[in-house]
Amino acid sequence: MGWSLKIGRVSGIALQLHLTLLLLVVWIGYVGFVEMGMRGALWSVALVVGILACIMLHELGHSLVAQQWGVQVRSITLLPIGGVAALKGLPEKPWHEMAIALSGPAVNLAIAVALWPFAGITVPLFVGSIPYDLSSFLSTMVGANLTLFLFNFIPAFPMDGGRLLRAALALVMPFARATVIAATVGQVLAILFVVAGLKFSLWLVLIGLFIFFGAEGEERVVRTRELLRRLEVEEVMARDFVVLSPTATVMDGLRMVYHTGQDDFPVADGGRLLGIATRPVMLDVANRLGPDTPVTEAMETDLPALSPHTPLADAYESMMTEGYPSLPVVENGQLIGLLAHDNISRYLLVQSSLKPPRRREAVSARTPVPPPAIGAVPPVAIPQSPATPPPRIPPS
Repeated sequence: MGWSLKIGRVSGIALQLHLTLLLLVVWIGYVGFVEMGMRGALWSVALVVGILACIMLHELGHSLVAQQWGVQVRSITLLPIGGVAALKGLPEKPWHEMAIALSGPAVNLAIAVALWPFAGITVPLFVGSIPYDLSSFLSTMVGANLTLFLFNFIPAFPMDGGRLLRAALALVMPFARATVIAATVGQVLAILFVVAGLKFSLWLVLIGLFIFFGAEGEERVVRTRELLRRLEVEEVMARDFVVLSPTATVMDGLRMVYHTGQDDFPVADGGRLLGIATRPVMLDVANRLGPDTPVTEAMETDLPALSPHTPLADAYESMMTEGYPSLPVVENGQLIGLLAHDNISRYLLVQSSLKPPRRREAVSARTPVPPPAIGAVPPVAIPQSPATPPPRIPPS
């Protein structure tokens, strides 16, 4: 995630801190200073740091259990609104999602139980005042963890309660349908939060908006995955695109941007893929090193190559989580296609715009056979036979 500072790594999971959190810490420290002087500022900052540490442990609880069920976790990022774990994929079974969802709140409950003997009898459930000594600090930390425990059981995405609701529904219905119902429940609760917040507190309005858009986003992700899961990469990938020669310059590539409308260019030698040069990187290299710099200086070589038979849903998730603008499609060592976000978004646009087939047509419909994979890449707007090698852009 952009604007993030890496602070460590646990079990292969990168731990990141979003830079906007520093503004939150400074603001909280200032409020504490205004109310109680330097002592208040120090205890306020300590409280924020402690709560953020508990949120990080909460997300680690989710992530470590997810790894046990085969779900890869790329990173955990702390934001002013909470923690976000970047998972590659979704749990395959409802019971797995239940275990993953419960593990986070369980961490907060364990922290609260562990600190309670040192915090005294009275524990505030909500953080409403600045601690002034160690005892009040521990008491506030217990209350904060109990609040996190209870808050996350609200049955609405993106909280853990929404995932628990979906997992329970998925035991008796398809996963996609369970997601729609859980998202709808969450959005209804979000509207209630907003209405209540207009009368009582702005925080309730913010929480309601967070829940509403979080539920909408979760439903959109699952709906997209459902549309893509029956397809393979070769059914959506681009087959007509320009390939740059390793002797081409970055200016040659940039000319192709406005000549063809293509932003990402495979660099290949004799059909053997060397890397991919993207428009932003070529512009950067042209400005720093000059327009006659070889395009090999601007290409990305550490990219996974897709098989034409890779499930499209898996390729899409990899591109989203890793931030790849496009990926090459290779078969038998030869470049045969290019998969970009634009290919997937256009497919989704077409599918969402098509009217449902009539009943008779639906009964007689057959899954269309995907077009055959071509052996070589023809140039844009100049169709050639599959035997013709990919075009090369000579150096200027």
